[in-house]
Amino acid sequence: MARILVVATAGAGGDLPPLAAASLALRDRGHDTIFIGDAGVQRILSPLRIDVEVLPETLDLGPRLVGVIQDAMRTTGGDFERAGPLVQRGMTIWAHEAAEPISRSIERHRPAAIVTSLFGVEAVDATCPSVPWAVINSTFYIGPNPPRPVAEEFAPRAVPLIARYAELLEAPDLVLHATDQVFDYSFAGLPSRHHYVGPLGIWEPAQQRPAYLDEPGDPWVLVSISTQRQDDIGLADAAIAALADQPVRTLVTLGAEHEPSDLANHPQNARVEKTVSHAAVLERAALLVGHAGHGTVMKALWHGTPMVLIPWGRDQPGVAARAQALGVAAVVPREAGTADAIRAAIRRVRASDEMRRAAAAQSSRLRATDPPLAAATRLEKLL
Repeated sequence: MARILVVATAGAGGDLPPLAAASLALRDRGHDTIFIGDAGVQRILSPLRIDVEVLPETLDLGPRLVGVIQDAMRTTGGDFERAGPLVQRGMTIWAHEAAEPISRSIERHRPAAIVTSLFGVEAVDATCPSVPWAVINSTFYIGPNPPRPVAEEFAPRAVPLIARYAELLEAPDLVLHATDQVFDYSFAGLPSRHHYVGPLGIWEPAQQRPAYLDEPGDPWVLVSISTQRQDDIGLADAAIAALADQPVRTLVTLGAEHEPSDLANHPQNARVEKTVSHAAVLERAALLVGHAGHGTVMKALWHGTPMVLIPWGRDQPGVAARAQALGVAAVVPREAGTADAIRAAIRRVRASDEMRRAAAAQSSRLRATDPPLAAATRLEKLL
């Protein structure tokens, strides 16, 4: 048994589920996993009997990132490209502040290895760890010579930050990409220390299954926006309006950052929740309409659910492009994401037998894999 320190970043967003999935797999194999992260991480993981050391509130990544972005947008008058370098510098400041309590935790626990996420790479690197360490990247490959230029994969505001993280991925001893190689354009050019392990981000904390999902009626459509604020409530409004006249039941998940009252439309066929198990919905959903978050898209693939994607920011342009290339999604550009455009895409997808077959084939292929075991096996090579 080895002690492994897991440096988490935030309870919201897509970085935590891959870390949790790999950590639980390591624990099942007899290792001692200790997390350090913010209060959101503790809230999600404590029911699983995972120890979490809580960082100071000033280091909560979600509010800090939102504040950095807002300051950058104010400074640049809303110019996304000019705001990018300011966001990158703000996150470097956060990383070096977070490195101090992380260093103390390393000294106290003396772990055999450290595991973190892409958002944690700069903070761990700043501690100059004396033990092997690994990064679990929650999305498609980031690093030297990617299959497409970074500027095509990420929203303009995110490009400088991702470019910085890509440079820092030279430092860890191991980099695991929590995606599927086939999904990632079947890319075969990973550096020697990089490995695909499959969609770890499909992991969810245990949630009670809503009984209404099993009630007879029209097919369900899941409408999902980011769990980490990115001002995409307009996407939910447009999707709800697009589905209002369709013979479906719409389930909208807003995440902790929004309230149902934030929505402009509440048609009779729509049910609004802050959180609900996406896996439980996608098991029986006819369609996903969403922002192209990597975790949500991989859950839809796992369950064989076709998609309409409106990539909003971050890595979502790249995720949507990959889903479209696999033939499992129609993509509506953010700037064209009106209710009419989304409605037309929904009708195309629902009428496509070919897209349903493609989604079912991807589901069968992915379900034959075991991403947590693949990740744990790779991580044990560090010990």
